[in-house]
Amino acid sequence: MGHLSFSQTRKACRLKAVCDLPDIIIPKNTIYKSCQFSKKTRVQFNAKEGSASKPLELIHTNLCGPTRKKSPCGEEYYILFIVDFSRVCWIGLLKHKYEAFEKFKAFKALVENELDLKIKSLRSDRGEEFISDENLNFANNME
Repeated sequence: MGHLSFSQTRKACRLKAVCDLPDIIIPKNTIYKSCQFSKKTRVQFNAKEGSASKPLELIHTNLCGPTRKKSPCGEEYYILFIVDFSRVCWIGLLKHKYEAFEKFKAFKALVENELDLKIKSLRSDRGEEFISDENLNFANNME
């Protein structure tokens, strides 16, 4: 289960932290087989599957809110963009959920221009952040 080390037990003796604790002498070999066997060894994590090998190959996104408190400018939603390759995060503040697609377009223009690369894949929780009323009307008229 575990026990206090000899050095800590000796310190407790010196400080008289425990009543009637006898003074001890630290033995030379303080490693017990039972202690060695009870130690857990670390197991390596499996290699991450489906991760990006290049910048902008995979972007994770999520829209959060409404928050309990609004920002000083009145935003109560925020959208996150996380580059899988570097784990760099961007955050955009929104007053309304329908602003998410405009924030994505601004983010896309910024990072593609900055890195001179194109975004390959965008992963979200399918929370319909990027579905506008126009897209829904178009889809409904197609049926």
